Amino acid sequence: MLRQVTLEVNSENSLQDAAKSCGVKLRVTDCKSFNKTGMSLLMELQGDLSSTRSATAAIRRLDGVRDVIEGVEADHTMPLLVVMDRPICRASRDAAIICVDCPLNSEAQPAPWRFIIRRTSDFRNVLSELSSEGIQTKVVDISTLERKAELTGRQREIVATAVAKGYFEFPRKVSLTELSGIVGVKPSTLSEILRSAERRIMEGAMGVAPQESQGSFP
Repeated sequence: MLRQVTLEVNSENSLQDAAKSCGVKLRVTDCKSFNKTGMSLLMELQGDLSSTRSATAAIRRLDGVRDVIEGVEADHTMPLLVVMDRPICRASRDAAIICVDCPLNSEAQPAPWRFIIRRTSDFRNVLSELSSEGIQTKVVDISTLERKAELTGRQREIVATAVAKGYFEFPRKVSLTELSGIVGVKPSTLSEILRSAERRIMEGAMGVAPQESQGSFP
């Protein structure tokens, strides 16, 4: 049975600290295992060009950062590919989970980490990895996934436009701000719509959607 887990994790977030010190917003949009210890993180920096470049330089200097590759900045948004040793999400490397909310996107501590998981052993592996890194965790919620997910008509329209305009490509062919002008939705609202749509697409592909009820692993 598929479940959606929400954890609170208390860990240093040097990426957000570096971005905040330069007055920019940082959001991780995707990630992939790089090797036994590393992760490749695709992210966006939002701010003026001078600030995003300062943030990029600050991220390059962080302990554990192996490489930083800049994309093309457009409308105060710069895509960034960061190869990093031992970020907090590395705990999921050997577990079959699908992230819904990335803890690296939180400016506050403890940070929420929400993911979909099937096997109890994978859930325990994540907790074990976090514990071995000295990261404190708290299980906030475990919800059973039962209903089939469907996109609303508006979500389908926006996602179809985003795909057609190259929003999901790397580097992106259209920025969030440009896309918001095309679909007539504020950038902050559009970001939430796209994230919600991505979750529903992901859950719909598995034939499930989240319930609000509490649950627990057997």
